[in-house]
Amino acid sequence: MRELVLRWRNRASARKAGVVLVYHRVGGEEGDEDVEILPAVSGEAFERELEHVRRHYRVVAAAGILEAARDRRRGEPFPVAITFDDDASSHLASALPALQKAGLSATFFVGGASLQRPYRFWWEDLQLAIDGRLVGNGDLPHLEQRDVRAALDRTPRAILDLTGTIVRLDPAERADVIAALRNAVGAPPADSGLRESDVRSLVAAGNAIGFHTLDHDVLPSLPDSELSRVLRPGEELLSAVPGRQLDLVAYPHGKADGRVAAAARKAGFARGFTTARGVVTPETDPLLIPRTVADLSPSALALRLARAFGENRGG
Repeated sequence: MRELVLRWRNRASARKAGVVLVYHRVGGEEGDEDVEILPAVSGEAFERELEHVRRHYRVVAAAGILEAARDRRRGEPFPVAITFDDDASSHLASALPALQKAGLSATFFVGGASLQRPYRFWWEDLQLAIDGRLVGNGDLPHLEQRDVRAALDRTPRAILDLTGTIVRLDPAERADVIAALRNAVGAPPADSGLRESDVRSLVAAGNAIGFHTLDHDVLPSLPDSELSRVLRPGEELLSAVPGRQLDLVAYPHGKADGRVAAAARKAGFARGFTTARGVVTPETDPLLIPRTVADLSPSALALRLARAFGENRGG
C-alpha cells in the first residue's frame, strides 16, 4: 500500500527525473545476498519486475534517459531504462526471453572477453572456490587468512568484503590472486559467457549494446595512458555489433570520476553509466549517469523506485 500511495503521489508531481536499473545475473533460483557476490534475480522475480516497470513507468532506452527525464511532464509516468552488465550467458538464456515476453528491450554492456572462447570473471572463480571450499590456508596470496576463513564459514557479507579487498589490490597482486583462483577452480565450462552470435541475437531482438571494457579494471585507479587503452572496444566486439556504433559505456565495478568521464568522452562515448545511487535529472553529467542495482524481490524493487522518485519532489 505504501508503494502505491508513493507512486501515485509522485506521478502528480512535476519532477523531471528518471532511473536506470542494472541487472547482472537473472534466471533460475533466487540468489543469497549474504553469501553471493552477484546473487541472481530469479526468473520468476525478473518477469514480475519487468511487468511492474512496464505497467507503471515509461520504459526508455538507456541512451535516451537524460532526454526522457528532461521531457517528463506532470502526471506522466517516470522514465526507467533497463541495463545489464557483464557477459553472462543468462543474458541470452533467461533475460532475453523475459524481455520479449514483456515486450521490452534493454541495453547490454559487454566487454567481449568471451566472444570467441569460454570465459569466466575472477569473482566467479572466487565464488566457486569459496562455495566448493577449494581454497584453504595460504592458497590466496596477499589476502588476510581470517578474511578468507570468514567467507568459507559463510559469515554474512564476508565474501563481498573479500571481493572488495581484491579489487583494491595493486594490479600485480590482484593478478596473483586471480591466477591462484583459476588454479583452484580450473578452466571455465564451454557455455561460459556470450559468444559473438549471442551478441548478434541480442541486437536482432531490438536491444542495444554498450561497452564494459575487456579487463574490467577499476578505472579511477588507472593512469591516463591506461585509461585511453582500456576504453577502446576490441575489433571482435565491434564486428559483433551491426553498425559498429558503440557510444555507451558502463564503467567496471560501477566506479568512475571526473577524470574517467573525461577519458570516456575523449574516447568517443556519448553516455557513461556508474552504479552510484540516485536518479537521473536534466543536470546529470552524461558521462556519469547513476544506476540502481535491481533488488532480488519485486516488492522491494517497486518500493525502491517509488521512494527514489519521491525524494526531493517538486511541483
